[in-house]
Amino acid sequence: MTRALLVCPEPIGHGLPAGVGIRFLEMAKVLLADGHEVTMLSRDAGAVAGCRVDSITPETLQRYTAEADVAVVQGHAGNDLFAHGRAIPTVVDLYDPFIIENLTYYETRGAEVFTHDHATLMRLMLGGDLFLCGSNAQRLFYLGALLAFGRVNPIAFANDPHLNALIRIAPFGVPPASAGIPPASGSGRDVLFGGIYDWYDPIQAIDAIAIARATLPDLTLTFTRHPNPSLTPQGKLADAIAYAKRNHYDFIRFQPWVAYEERAAFYGRFGASLLTFPQSIETDLSMRIRVYDYLWGGLPIVTSSAPGVDELLTKYGAGAVVHSASPGDFAEAVVHALSDTRMRDGALRFVDDHQWQRTLQPLVDFVRAPRIDPQKDAFAATLHVPEHPRSFFDRVKRRLGGAP
Repeated sequence: MTRALLVCPEPIGHGLPAGVGIRFLEMAKVLLADGHEVTMLSRDAGAVAGCRVDSITPETLQRYTAEADVAVVQGHAGNDLFAHGRAIPTVVDLYDPFIIENLTYYETRGAEVFTHDHATLMRLMLGGDLFLCGSNAQRLFYLGALLAFGRVNPIAFANDPHLNALIRIAPFGVPPASAGIPPASGSGRDVLFGGIYDWYDPIQAIDAIAIARATLPDLTLTFTRHPNPSLTPQGKLADAIAYAKRNHYDFIRFQPWVAYEERAAFYGRFGASLLTFPQSIETDLSMRIRVYDYLWGGLPIVTSSAPGVDELLTKYGAGAVVHSASPGDFAEAVVHALSDTRMRDGALRFVDDHQWQRTLQPLVDFVRAPRIDPQKDAFAATLHVPEHPRSFFDRVKRRLGGAP
């Protein structure tokens, strides 16, 4: 048995976890099922079944790392862990590419967000012993960052040419289907968007539903309010509320975030889901957490194009990818999804292949045999920019035996 310490950057005591909080709760379940002792630290010391829990403070980090065999951390909580905790084998979860998502905040919040995110990512890169990510695209992105910080180096490569001991893919997962997915109980004319982050485009979704109502007059669209607004700016939510009010769209609904244990029944009210967002590097790297959860809930998905998500929906036939920015094209796809029962069947097939115990196997493997990367600091002290970097011609002369 290993004593595992999970350091979750989000509050979970309110019972309304968002993506990162959900992932940590499921990590705890998987590790408990594998026979380990789990302690969960979070911003609010929220209760987690089977776990010892506490809040994140310098004192608790020092105390619990002294007792633990391995730590798991994500995002900005890593600053606290590495500043105040004892050095123990540490898994850094990079599933959420926060530094890329938060690029959208520069216009409204200035440079502080980016500089803090960059310093945080650097600390994570230097401190982790195993890194987890959500896709092959993310893995390549983070390998570049790890190379910049000296963690990808000649010794690491010689010992492990594929660098699997350094970084592994651990996608988001879903609970078993037996956890309770009721058949759609609504009219089949209700569409779910969910929470609005500032890298989404809710106006495009609203316009799409407005157009689709020409075919399905009773169609509605539901957004949910984020449970942690102090941690996640809600500028686009405010835009969506103002837009719906200005156009007198009574078919647009805004409601509170739904408790994690109640979301199956909530999903049963809808006939499909809709996601709209612009194309960017954020689109290329993010794996939409709600895509996994909506498919678990049996909802076909109509979405803007995004690598990873496109492949999932195509593989399982569980939705439609719209490659244009036209609300009319989204409207047409939504109308089709609401009547195509094969998409719902595809969503249920997806569930069997994405169980948490399978997607988190790299984490389980490490926790069973935690270790500090012996090459962690091998090149940290030698990484610097020379005062006068050698030119191409200098290097050629040196190879030919000329001046050094």
